[in-house]
Amino acid sequence: MSMSAEGQLRLEGCTVLGANGFPFAAGGTLSVQFEEKSVNFIGPGRTASFSYAELAELDISGPGSVTTGGGFVGGGFGVEGALQGMAIATVLNLISTRTKIHTFLTLITNFGEIHLHYSGMEPSALRIALAPVFVKLRRLDPAWIAQRTSVLDQQCAAGVIDRESYVAAMRRLSVASDWKDPVLEMRDLKALKEASDQALLDSAPKGSCPNCGSVIPVISESCPKCKAAFGIGSAWQILPL
Repeated sequence: MSMSAEGQLRLEGCTVLGANGFPFAAGGTLSVQFEEKSVNFIGPGRTASFSYAELAELDISGPGSVTTGGGFVGGGFGVEGALQGMAIATVLNLISTRTKIHTFLTLITNFGEIHLHYSGMEPSALRIALAPVFVKLRRLDPAWIAQRTSVLDQQCAAGVIDRESYVAAMRRLSVASDWKDPVLEMRDLKALKEASDQALLDSAPKGSCPNCGSVIPVISESCPKCKAAFGIGSAWQILPL
C-alpha cells in the first residue's frame, strides 16, 4: 500500500476474484485508489471510478499470513549427528517454507460488486489503514447519523453532557475534529504573551540605563544590553529621558 502527498491510499497488485457490474475479469490485476471523494480501480486496459455515495459496503476478511512447505525434522546417530540433522532441517525449512498474505477485499456498490485478493497487508492492518474510508462511509449513512444524534440528544437532555459539549459533539459528526496539542497551545500562549509584553515595552516612556546608558523603556525590569537589574531592592534605577 502506498500513500500520496494528498493522503490518497493506493493498493497495488490486487487480483480480481470475481466482479459483476465492473469491466474486469476474474484473474486480472488492478490497483485500488481511495481518493478524497471517490474510489478508482485502475487496470491494465480499463478503469472504473465511483463516489463514496455509491459504495454500500466495504468488507475486509481473510486468514492473513499463511505458511506452507517445510516440515523437515532433524535426525542422526549420536548427539553430534542429531545436532547436524537439526541444523540441516532448520536450513531446509527456511528455504522451503513460504509465507503469503491472504487478504480479501469486497466492495458492494449501487451498480455491482467486486471481490479482490490483496497480499500487501494482513486484514487487521488493512482495516486500520482504511480507517479514513470507513469514517467517510459512516458520515454518508443517514441512519448512522440519526442514531448517533439521538444518543447525543438524550445525553444532553439528561444533563450527562453540557450544551457546549453537545454542540462540539454534534459538529464532530460531520466535520473532522481539530484536536489541540497542549504543547503547541502553551507555545502559542507564550508567544502571544511575549508579543504583548514587547508591545507594552515599546509603547512605554523611555529612559536610560544607569550602568551602560542604553535607551530602554522605564518599566523594564532589566537592561537587555548589560543585564543590569532594576527590580525591588536594586540600587539601579532607570533615568527618565
